[in-house]
Amino acid sequence: MRKIILVEDDQAIREFLVIFLESENYDVRSFSTVNEFLNRDHNDLPDLYLFDVMLPDGSGIDLCKEIKQSGTNIGIPVIIMSAHAQLSQMKDLCEPDDFIAKPFDIDIVLNRIKLAIKN
Repeated sequence: MRKIILVEDDQAIREFLVIFLESENYDVRSFSTVNEFLNRDHNDLPDLYLFDVMLPDGSGIDLCKEIKQSGTNIGIPVIIMSAHAQLSQMKDLCEPDDFIAKPFDIDIVLNRIKLAIKN
């Protein structure tokens, strides 16, 4: 079973994504803050990171940079989600593997996750 780490502060979006992705046979670990994410078990590596940009105690962009610079995360894709930014803005900041604009179509999210994990 493929594992996804999700960092999303909006409880409704986070719960929806967890329920939906688990119904699609993904193992999802979700966090609502940067601090919760940073205090996770770092030995438990996912197949994909899914980060919201605007978080109450930090930024998904900073998390993306950290993941991309970490030797233990080489090859693990990062997808950024945002209602306020665009992919062109993200490319210069953290080089995510993909970008999902909010509000999103859940089928598009699923297809992008599948594509990112496959590559």
